[in-house]
Amino acid sequence: MKISIVAIAALAVSAGTAIAAPITEEQSWTETYVVTGSSPRLEVSNIWGSVQVRVGPPGRITASVTELRTAPDRARFERSQEILKLEVEADASGVSFVVGDDSRHWRRRNDCHNCRVDYQFDIEVPPDAVVDVGTVMDGKVDIQDVAGTIRASNVNGPVSVAGVRDCEAVNSVNGQITMGYSQAPLQDCRIETVNGDVTLVMPIDTGLDVQLDLFNGEASSELPVSPLELPATVEEIVEDSRTRYRIQQMAGMRVGAGGPTYSIASMNGDLRIRKQQ
Repeated sequence: MKISIVAIAALAVSAGTAIAAPITEEQSWTETYVVTGSSPRLEVSNIWGSVQVRVGPPGRITASVTELRTAPDRARFERSQEILKLEVEADASGVSFVVGDDSRHWRRRNDCHNCRVDYQFDIEVPPDAVVDVGTVMDGKVDIQDVAGTIRASNVNGPVSVAGVRDCEAVNSVNGQITMGYSQAPLQDCRIETVNGDVTLVMPIDTGLDVQLDLFNGEASSELPVSPLELPATVEEIVEDSRTRYRIQQMAGMRVGAGGPTYSIASMNGDLRIRKQQ
């Protein structure tokens, strides 16, 4: 393991009073993990920073990681090392990277005011890997050419997936979602965003049944579509011994001859289905 560390700790003197400057430390390393069998798993749960996944040789997962840690002073810097650390679990079936404390409750970062640790993950996985990755702040999720099932999430940033076969769930709160497929998908998938468009780039022979829940957006398609009737969902709500019912009727459309079900929801965003060039 190769580690290069740059640490800065300076004192500024103003009006005769010594004030500690913020402390910054950066380190980078690359580690390779041997995995055996089909469909090895990769899990990444990040807070600040991006996650990039590419395809590499079979039988191993290689992760290049850059950690940039900052805190207002030495005491809080040391506190951040306790609660904002990278937990790695690896065995023959796959690798898990989780940023947080031992209990994995990353919101405990509030115990260390103005502390931050950015992790940039560049990871190579076998072609058939099952990928489940996400980040929260100031980063993007970028996955390419993975043949296994994809799960991806972001809170404040985009999700970009290209050259994949199937997804299970993809979501973003403030950011667009772009999905590109190497073949017509074969399994159901749930795609959600709050503030952001959803773009699907698919082969011409794709068949899908799409359940649409667009609160403030439109749907368009370069592939042939037809109306799809969906049953209404009836929810019974009991309050103060009174019963009321909420009925939701999603819009539906069939892409091509139909196929797996894609549930797509957005609060403020459009759905675009584009033809693969």
